[in-house]
Amino acid sequence: MSDTLTMSQVTSFIATHTSEDDLARIQEVVKERRKALANAAAAAVTTGALVEVVNIRPADFKGKRGTVQAIIGRSASITFDEESTKELRWSARSRKINVPDNVEQWTPETLFPLICLRVIR
Repeated sequence: MSDTLTMSQVTSFIATHTSEDDLARIQEVVKERRKALANAAAAAVTTGALVEVVNIRPADFKGKRGTVQAIIGRSASITFDEESTKELRWSARSRKINVPDNVEQWTPETLFPLICLRVIR
């Protein structure tokens, strides 16, 4: 018999056997794990990588894709692909984002934190 637990076993145990104190500790461990995963993902971002913007405010940029042009400290400059540029230009929520009409791919002046980017390839 294996000592490895399945995710189903873990979630079942949490759902049926944990106390308030246990749940507080689980929440803290989840928070720490998410931070570690975000930092690992940030470390994978390199100049020229195709990335997707995740977990950022304003949410207008969430899900948009582009190529990293430069890394400046813990942030990156991104040129958004044609589809993302169109979505940013015409999205009702993005009216405050000024995407020029004459560009197919757009590089905003905004830098994006590396922890908000996920490498696609």
